[in-house]
Amino acid sequence: MKSSVNFAVLIAASALLVAGEARANEGQWKPGQIADIHPQASALGLARSADELWGSEGGLLRAAINYGGCSAAFVSPQGLIATNHHCAYGALQANSSVEQDYLRDGFLAATRAEELRAPGRTVRVLSEVTDVSEQVQAELAPITDDAARAKAYDALRNRLVDACEAEAPGRSCSLASFFGGQVYELHATIHIQDVRLVYAPPAAIGEYGGETDNWMWPRHTGDFTLLRAYVGPDGKPAAPDEANIPYAPKHWLEPSTDDLDESDFVAVLGYPGRTDRYMWAGELARHVEQWLPLRVELYGEWIAILERAAAADEAVAIQVAALKKGLANRHKNARGKLAGLAKMDLLAERRRVDNELAASSEQAGQTLAALEQISADRRERGRRGFLLRNLGVGPRSLAIARELVTWADERAKPDLERRAGYRDRDRDRRRSRLERMARDFAMGVDVELLASFLRHADALEGPRIPGFDALLGDKAGKAAGDGAGKAAGDGAGDAGSKAAGDGAGDAGNKAADDGAGEATGDARYRQAAEATLATTRLGDPEHVLALFDDPKNVTGDADPMLALARALRADLAELEAIDLAERGRLLELSPRNVALRTADEGPHYSDANGTLRLSFAKVTGYSKWDGAKQTPQTMLAGAVAKHRDAGEFDLPDEVLAKAPKAKDSRWIDPELGDVPIAFLADGDTTGGNSGSPVVDGQGRLVGFNFDRVWENVAGDYAWRPSHSRNVIADVRYLYWLLDEIHGAEALLSELGVADFAGPPKAPAEPTTAPASKQPESEPAAAPAERGCGCVSAAPSSGWPGAGSLAAALALLGLGLGARRRRKAG
Repeated sequence: MKSSVNFAVLIAASALLVAGEARANEGQWKPGQIADIHPQASALGLARSADELWGSEGGLLRAAINYGGCSAAFVSPQGLIATNHHCAYGALQANSSVEQDYLRDGFLAATRAEELRAPGRTVRVLSEVTDVSEQVQAELAPITDDAARAKAYDALRNRLVDACEAEAPGRSCSLASFFGGQVYELHATIHIQDVRLVYAPPAAIGEYGGETDNWMWPRHTGDFTLLRAYVGPDGKPAAPDEANIPYAPKHWLEPSTDDLDESDFVAVLGYPGRTDRYMWAGELARHVEQWLPLRVELYGEWIAILERAAAADEAVAIQVAALKKGLANRHKNARGKLAGLAKMDLLAERRRVDNELAASSEQAGQTLAALEQISADRRERGRRGFLLRNLGVGPRSLAIARELVTWADERAKPDLERRAGYRDRDRDRRRSRLERMARDFAMGVDVELLASFLRHADALEGPRIPGFDALLGDKAGKAAGDGAGKAAGDGAGDAGSKAAGDGAGDAGNKAADDGAGEATGDARYRQAAEATLATTRLGDPEHVLALFDDPKNVTGDADPMLALARALRADLAELEAIDLAERGRLLELSPRNVALRTADEGPHYSDANGTLRLSFAKVTGYSKWDGAKQTPQTMLAGAVAKHRDAGEFDLPDEVLAKAPKAKDSRWIDPELGDVPIAFLADGDTTGGNSGSPVVDGQGRLVGFNFDRVWENVAGDYAWRPSHSRNVIADVRYLYWLLDEIHGAEALLSELGVADFAGPPKAPAEPTTAPASKQPESEPAAAPAERGCGCVSAAPSSGWPGAGSLAAALALLGLGLGARRRRKAG
């Protein structure tokens, strides 16, 4: 039935989003909402005006940039960028080898000439926002067919993007939807293609605590990296080239060297990826009972495969590092979401709200009933759909084959009709991605991962996947009755939820440890995988790029993995047709759904969608689910206390040697009496906020957002003042490392802190910690050597104090020195 929703009414309703009082520090606010939430932020300690944050000619938020799906910020007038270590992980991996492992040993460029290319990594700087709501809604309003509505939206998006990008060279544009489709904006960005590595700490700093501490508090990780953006000699974005020069941003962040106190104001600037705060009850139930448990089960199995391969071969360990890290993060995230949702009892609350909304009017009831049907249909596709949607994190050869087949198929269409990501404008990015995947191909890993996919596909109950069945021949279907597929379909939700609720770690880890061996232990699937992969050439980057450059050859190439990708094409096309109609349906239903849930007085914020946002907060601790009170700061002494000389808790020797004298450093927090490492705030963050610059009330850089606490992993679904805490790397730890460990004086000068003398000396050392600065929470006992542990702005003229330009250009850092020594015993 065609919607009778009145978009004019919805737009009027969205105008109310700026009225009223904010709910504590909840909210990821669009730049256009800054003026409206400014009074609340000012009351907490923000000293900058709304126009200084975001104005027609500039503003502090413009220093925040998008780095490959992470957030980052310009921190000098010479294009120096700060982000998280884990955001630059792929760039470090791409430059690493067994002989020179930058992931393990870290990297510091002694001169500009020594900075390393970050292949395929780009930076986007938001330059212009245009509201196109009326145009989009007017074009979609007359369309009654769901699939046709989605196609019309895609075509309109492509036209708007092309027109926007044609206005200026080096510009990249995107269409963003807010409040479920009540508002549409065209975002224009400066797209910088030449990004280079400047500094990354060794893994023993940047990944300290590994997966054991991931999503946990207390935290002692130096999760930061410095890069630099380069442009052509004319100052405009250009392809990577030796003749390029550092980009001169109009806005960058001034450093703060002040100490932080509990309740101090901070703000998080960045590009949060996705939240689901307006999700209806049926979809939340599907997440709890099916989708998240599938992530726990299957990602855990694939992580175990990668762990075993990495342990057996140092070169393979480098090849699989980024894939393993990404899967491990999502795996633990799924476990944390299950645990948090169970603790909040959010599903029961959402069902209560939905029942009340459905009873409020006939149209509300119809809207929610239609949304519930979408979730029921998604649930029906279950494990089969999950496998098909996750081919990209399976065998590298299959991911490459699928990319090549899709690229060839899309090339046959007019450019405006191609799917997002496969248009002419995406060519270089796709090509670079394929080359990286081919270089990461490891035959033994691909065999094990393909065997896993075959086993799970063979155990499906209901519709099969013919492409996988063809590899098994007459042995296909033999596992259909063994229950391997049944658990996720109708029982994994309960088991997964219980595992997450009761401890999340142990049950999830054990399942993956035990299940991975079982999954790859059946000889049928391994033999079929070995036979299929025996003659593939998709691990040869030159061959892969030749196929990409001449897509017509993809169709007839006899490579067995290309044949498999072609065989899977029909199943994927069926799924894509379902997705198309579903997207079209949601273009009609989502604005109604969000309007129902934001009918009360605002302000309201839109779900995260990868666009620039601001979240304001205060530095604060919290109590864990067991009641243990957590102080909001950690320090170097806590990292040393966790040190175990092995595994995930193994600080570099030079750090251990300097730590006893840290109290005399100019980088200490004077009340802590030590170098601070991380702190907590009650900011509203999610994935994509990794690398977000965190600023104080004056708008000065104080840290880099990099995580959330375990009790807040489910914060994507609901913000809670008691447990919504984000974890921030204190910038003073970066300064201490550059100064005391690496002697990188020129980088300190470029960052604007070389002349900092340190905090005033206290007249006498207190015998007890001041009331405002209690010692950090007791660090969790670190295990002995273990593996994954889971199987799981400034004015355009520049900020004052940014340092001498001449000194910055000198860049005389001394390098990381010798690889850290392993201690005997």
